[in-house]
Formats: sequence, structure tokens, C-alpha cells
Amino acid sequence: MKKSEFNKLLNKITTKKYIDIDKIDLLTREEKSSMVYHIVRKRAPIVKELLSEGFDMSWLHSMGYLYETKGKLYTFVHTCEHRIF
Repeated sequence: MKKSEFNKLLNKITTKKYIDIDKIDLLTREEKSSMVYHIVRKRAPIVKELLSEGFDMSWLHSMGYLYETKGKLYTFVHTCEHRIF
């Protein structure tokens, strides 16, 4: 996935510069998976709601995404490299 494609999908689920959890359901399973693969490639935290049912969590764990942290607005799945406030 190219950065422009990722940004297009991200704009589809944002409201006033924040990810709208309710709009994530508008994405297809393939779009969600593509976004997650792009985020993992960049080693960034993943909003848990992007992980669709049936996503290969064993692969995600092998990539180092072992931690789940509840932030102020979202629940994130992340590596040990990140601190979530």
C-alpha cells in the first residue's frame, strides 16, 4: 500500500482530525488489513478496532506487537518501543 492510499483510507475514517471508531466499520476487511500491514511496516501503534475478526494475530505477535494499552481515546496494540498516555 502506498502512502497516498493509506491517507485516503485514513481520511475516510476521521472526523475533525480524530479517528472515528464508528467509521472504522465502514471499511472492508481487506482495507483494514492493508492499513494494519502499512502501520506494522512503519512500526507504529495500531488502533485495536482496525484489527478485523480473523486477522492473523500470531503474525502480529511475531512482529513484536505484544502489548495492549488503553489510552485516553483509543485502545492500542503496540510494541515495547512505544509509551501510550
